[in-house]
Formats: sequence, C-alpha cells, structure tokens
Amino acid sequence: MKKCYIELGAIFVALMMMSTVTAVQQTNSKSVINIVNKVEQNRNILKAEITRNYLDNIKIGGIIDLLIQLITLIIQLVLKAVEIVQNVIGLVNMIQNLIDAFTTLFQLIQDLIDLVNNIFNPDKSLNI
Repeated sequence: MKKCYIELGAIFVALMMMSTVTAVQQTNSKSVINIVNKVEQNRNILKAEITRNYLDNIKIGGIIDLLIQLITLIIQLVLKAVEIVQNVIGLVNMIQNLIDAFTTLFQLIQDLIDLVNNIFNPDKSLNI
C-alpha cells in the first residue's frame, strides 16, 4: 500500500511539474515574445550582413580565378583531412601504449604473486 502511495505521489508531482512548465500567463508572454522577436530580427540582420560581406570578398574575375579558388579550397580540405588522420594515428598510438602499460602492470602483478607464493611456500628441493 505504501508503495502505491509513493508511485501515485511521484506521478502527481511529475504531472504538476509538467503543467507548471507548459503554463505561461498572457501578461508574461508578451514581454518574452517581444524579446524573442528582437533576437530574431538581430539574427536576420547579422546573417544578411555576413552574407553580403562574404559575397563582397569573393573575387569575380573569370574561370581561372574560380579554378584557383577551388584548388585552394581543395588543398585546405586535404590539409584538414591530413590533420585529422594524424590526430587519429596519435590517438591509436596512445591507446597502444596504454595497452602495453596495462600488460606490463599485469605481468608485474603476476610476478609479485609468484614471489609472495615462493616466500610462503619455498621449494623443498632448493634446501640442501
């Protein structure tokens, strides 16, 4: 019975929390909507200015200039790809070193266990 009350209480609290989150009064929503509209207007203005500035920086000089820009872009992409591959190779080397370190650690633990075992259980054949 106690468990049932706890479950019903948890469901009731969850429903109350959900209703308070979704309920917005009309008086408070106007100021929020105004702020959201201003932010969207500023975002649209910035997007338009960035697009205009970006288009102003593009050189329009013919097909050769376009090819040079494309080749430059391809070279930059290849350099980024090489950088990513180098980072992945470095990560793989670090993982390999970590695996080697764990292997060495486990071997040392095994050697320590053997040493302790030999201390407590010495071989009778070694005593002359």
